[in-house]
Amino acid sequence: MSTLLKLENVTKTFGGLTAVNDMSFEIGQGEVVGLLGPNGSGKTTLLNLISGALPASAGAIRIGGSDLAGKRPDVIAAHGVARTFQLVKVLPSLTILENVMVPAAFGRSRLWGAALEDHARDCLAKVGLTAEETLHAGDLTYIDQKRLELARALAAEPELLLLDEWLAGLNPTELREGIALIRSLEGHGMTILLVEHIMDAIRALCPRCVVMAAGTKIADGPTAEVLVDPQVIAAYLGTADA
Repeated sequence: MSTLLKLENVTKTFGGLTAVNDMSFEIGQGEVVGLLGPNGSGKTTLLNLISGALPASAGAIRIGGSDLAGKRPDVIAAHGVARTFQLVKVLPSLTILENVMVPAAFGRSRLWGAALEDHARDCLAKVGLTAEETLHAGDLTYIDQKRLELARALAAEPELLLLDEWLAGLNPTELREGIALIRSLEGHGMTILLVEHIMDAIRALCPRCVVMAAGTKIADGPTAEVLVDPQVIAAYLGTADA
């Protein structure tokens, strides 16, 4: 398995606060890896560094062998990185189809005309929104807005997909649908780094997990082993004398 993403001693500081501290790990092509940790552990900050929303203070972030640490988000996106956000980001006044056409038009292939619409519709089909393409994004239910955000990410033709709590806030039925949707992307060979607090989803989707606490990596290995690691349990639940 070839390495797609490689972090080498990545650090991010905000004044006197170190949000990400000397993080190093690799993700192979086609892997689905969970990024875990209690609230405030630095997970979203790390995704922001990988996607270019924030510049790293130190270290290298290699995607396909190219060090992209500190590069603009559009440069990183052109290397095959797309993401979703904790708070859904759609364009409410545009139709669903138009929402997906925007990243497709400015994505890796710079599509236009009929090819652009065909690609956008293909992305909507992958997330189950074909019948709703003429609706405005602001009129969608919460789960369908999440589906739309995922379609927008897929429209950019990523090799690496960063999902930041994409499954959060779903009811049990929606959660099962969301897990199945992510699993279908895995079936197409997509590489996924998944930030999530829902352990049933992590067990279902992620053979491997990386765990952060206070900005530092405290575990990296098979999910079943990581979730019973005493250091991981202490990070989530606190120690007996905390």
